[in-house]
Amino acid sequence: MGITPMFGSGLIAAQVAAFQNRVEEAAIFLCKYLGEELVKYAKDKHNYTDRTGNLTNSISYVVVKNKDIVFGPADQSDKPQEAALKAAMKMIATLPDCIALVIVAGMNYAAYVEAKGYNVILPAELKAKTDFPKAMQKLMDKAKAKANEMFGMTI
Repeated sequence: MGITPMFGSGLIAAQVAAFQNRVEEAAIFLCKYLGEELVKYAKDKHNYTDRTGNLTNSISYVVVKNKDIVFGPADQSDKPQEAALKAAMKMIATLPDCIALVIVAGMNYAAYVEAKGYNVILPAELKAKTDFPKAMQKLMDKAKAKANEMFGMTI
């Protein structure tokens, strides 16, 4: 006499896959939120004279999953957003397969302006180095607690 399962063999794997998808969706949502916050922060903290608006408008972000953009600038019809997408694509090519947040200043002279001592994207980068790990750790802690609740084990 043994134990007979009362469910199909793929049920556990399906639940684990569904849980993994929910965690990935939460990570993507978190990246979108942080991207919006960091772009706003960079735009608010700039200290250069913005004559044309192009440099400030080229500060943007994309959320990437396995080198595919899952969220990016909504309006890519203007020059600054096209430049931001082009700069982001260069960075995406160097990434491993993962979920990532890429923040860029797309105009080709952004590095020159920042080298002159003006804030373009550096404030957002510094803020991201503290905010992003904290937010991701909080998400992972919640995911671990939920996994423990659902599957009765700690990951």
